Amino acid sequence: QNIKKVESSKTTSLCTMKIPSALIVTCLHVASGFSPSQQPKLSVTTTPSSKTKSPSSLSFFGNFQKTATPDPEPLSIPGIGPEGCALPSPSGINTQPPPIQASIVLAIFAALTLSSIAFSSLLDTLTLNYEWVQTWRYTWPFLGVIYTAAGVTHFTLQKDYENIYPSKGAWGVWYVPGSPSFHVQWTGIAEILGGVGLIVGGLYDAFMPVFGTMPNVITPAGIESDAAAVLLLLTAVVTPANIFMYTHGAKLPMEGSEEVPVVGHVVRGVMQVVLFGLLYQMGEGTFDALLN
Repeated sequence: QNIKKVESSKTTSLCTMKIPSALIVTCLHVASGFSPSQQPKLSVTTTPSSKTKSPSSLSFFGNFQKTATPDPEPLSIPGIGPEGCALPSPSGINTQPPPIQASIVLAIFAALTLSSIAFSSLLDTLTLNYEWVQTWRYTWPFLGVIYTAAGVTHFTLQKDYENIYPSKGAWGVWYVPGSPSFHVQWTGIAEILGGVGLIVGGLYDAFMPVFGTMPNVITPAGIESDAAAVLLLLTAVVTPANIFMYTHGAKLPMEGSEEVPVVGHVVRGVMQVVLFGLLYQMGEGTFDALLN
């Protein structure tokens, strides 16, 4: 009987201990919005290896990926395209203010003009005093082969020639109407026609002058002189493209070539002076006929 009393007292004490716990749990349920009969649902988080994901997690990670991996911007290649030619060139001229760039271009034109006049006068003197120069003069019309070949490349490498055409606003003064492709094409046609005319006229003057005269094309000076005069003017017209290569580092051709160093442009400038002098000597009769 004493043992039963002890056990009943233990049971009573345990019950009294459980009652506060039940009350606490009930209060928590009410405070959190659940009734005592409801149990809160546990959210299951999926691991990366799980095949199912909640829509909210998909949209979250989708937005994160869009903002974290933007499309890369295209890189500018030096000497190719307007963006590439805007990068600092080997000469560094395109980094100067536009008025300074325009002054440099004007100075280059002046230097080419004065040097060409001086070299042409030297050739005139040498031709009058040395017979070997007179004989050498018969080979000058073969420059037409170079012009004809260059004219053909205006169409086989049209995009490359368009690359060296001065971009709009170059040097702060270049606003010539017409697209680059238009100017590349018409100058190519002019080079082909002028080159062929120079070759034909030179061959005729060298081997067939005693059999008669060829019909005049532009002036009575003859087809050789007319073609040389046209090519001289054409060379002056395309000179801005050569200067653009120097000031802005434009490449020709675009693929597999490097920007021409400053020394290379100096050498080309000297060759252009020689070319101007030879063409003027051959086309002097045409210029005299047009002026008089």
